Amino acid sequence: MSFPMTSTPAVICGIVFAALAAGSARAQMLTPVWIEAGATGAVARVVVTAAADCPSVTLDGTVKLMAVRLPVPAGLRPACELAIPASTQTASVAGKPLALPHPDPSRVVVIGDTGCRIKGTAIQDCNDPALWPFHSVATGAAKSKPDLVVHVGDYLYREDPCPAESAAFCGGTPVGDTWAAWDADFFTPARDLLAAAPWAFTRGNHESCARSWRGWFYYLDPRPFGGECDGFSAPYVVKLGRFQLVIFDSSSATEKDLNLDSQAIYAGQLAGLNVEHAWFVEHHPLWGLKLAAKAEPGTLPSESPTEVTEAWEKAPLTGIDLIVSGHTHLFELLSFDQGRPTQLVAGDGGTEMAMPLPAKIAGLKLRGATLKSGQDAHEFGYTALTRTDSGWSLALTNIAGKILRTAEIAAPSAKTTALKSN
Repeated sequence: MSFPMTSTPAVICGIVFAALAAGSARAQMLTPVWIEAGATGAVARVVVTAAADCPSVTLDGTVKLMAVRLPVPAGLRPACELAIPASTQTASVAGKPLALPHPDPSRVVVIGDTGCRIKGTAIQDCNDPALWPFHSVATGAAKSKPDLVVHVGDYLYREDPCPAESAAFCGGTPVGDTWAAWDADFFTPARDLLAAAPWAFTRGNHESCARSWRGWFYYLDPRPFGGECDGFSAPYVVKLGRFQLVIFDSSSATEKDLNLDSQAIYAGQLAGLNVEHAWFVEHHPLWGLKLAAKAEPGTLPSESPTEVTEAWEKAPLTGIDLIVSGHTHLFELLSFDQGRPTQLVAGDGGTEMAMPLPAKIAGLKLRGATLKSGQDAHEFGYTALTRTDSGWSLALTNIAGKILRTAEIAAPSAKTTALKSN
């Protein structure tokens, strides 16, 4: 590095220090700095090698040091965080701009169920980008330049050690609720998308108290971390201008042997919400369809209600334009009569796909309502919703950049929901 002869020692020292600081910050950060939206505003987060490595963030010209998020669970690398004031116009780390929340998002990307499954006899080929394509999904989504990314849950699927006979698929892969597994399943493949836009994270059943809850609460939940697992963490509302998201934790919900105590908890949480023209984001679909593995040809898909479904149907939450979920490893877009909001299922982000649905599903009866129209796709991809004058325009894009499905979702009135498929 050379400097003009007119440079003063102080200027030279400042330039050298800034260059070293930038290089040091890049070397010590294990992830990009991402922005996530919460009930009380936005927070910047980054995972670092050691607690002493927390970088500084420049907010509107003022330098702020990120603080270690405490307590740091055993087996996880430390995360640093900094609350971002709502009035912030510019933010950067080591000279690289951060993607601040849009005051009124007009393009939202939805992904979900993104990890590589290694559990029991279910072994996905984590080394083949065609069979576990989350990196391609995330990179394509980043290039679409979203204002906001919504992940509907289930991040970590590497739960059991890779069997010796499957070494070509997953040999040597990290497993469990550890930094190495979180990095392999989520942070490394999502790197470009993490930096491209702010995120709203939803908790899936893979992040339940029996599974990878520590990484979920420590890295992705926007609220303070107490070091313990809450099976029914409180819902919250993300407000970005006129755009609202209800983030609802259904990680403890079940599809079999419905639990009345859980249903009562969910009913209380739903009753405490008051929103208008919001999206309701929960991992499990309220009204979804699925086929059992190895179902015979001609078999009709079954419903998959949970305790949240039961609670909702007894006292429906008003002010909801769209239900956004995952869990079933397909793309589904389902519109009903009886005033139900449209249901989007975006469980096609990378985890091994579920059984495809029959070609014709319109007209099916689901829990007292009729399916007026429906689309599904058995292919990996991401869903983008772009605001229009009358609602939202939806496009499902695969890893090759091809648009597979489109639809126009009209903003519903108090009693009806309209969906026009293309």
